[in-house]
Amino acid sequence: MCPSENSLQVTDPLRLLRQHRVDRAERLWHIKRMEQRALSLSIEQARSAVEQARQHESRQQAELTGRYQGQVVSPAILSGWDESQRQLAAQTAQQARALQVLLEQQRLVAIHVESARQYAGECQRKVEKLLELSVLLAEEDQWPGHQE
Repeated sequence: MCPSENSLQVTDPLRLLRQHRVDRAERLWHIKRMEQRALSLSIEQARSAVEQARQHESRQQAELTGRYQGQVVSPAILSGWDESQRQLAAQTAQQARALQVLLEQQRLVAIHVESARQYAGECQRKVEKLLELSVLLAEEDQWPGHQE
């Protein structure tokens, strides 16, 4: 067996193992990016829902105000009005809380995406270093002073 074949036998299994690790890391990174895109879509939908809830709340408040403007209202009507406004505000607040939860998830997913990207890059660099090492070993084995 010639020395250059020996150096390939030493580095090739490790390179294949590291390449497999690169493939897994890149798949994970791809999955995390898809999760990030799906979450961004959910956030846009939640923002839209919050905006619609706020507009609905404003319209209902204006309608109630217009209905009873200039009239003497009984305590029962006033109590009903107050309850209606509380329910509308609670619905809007619930939508806003759901949006905040999604925004926090987005922050965490962004961290995971960046971590997966860095890991994939690190794995790829290790494979590249092994390829460089294989080339150097093959060149060293071809030098006249190193042949047996």
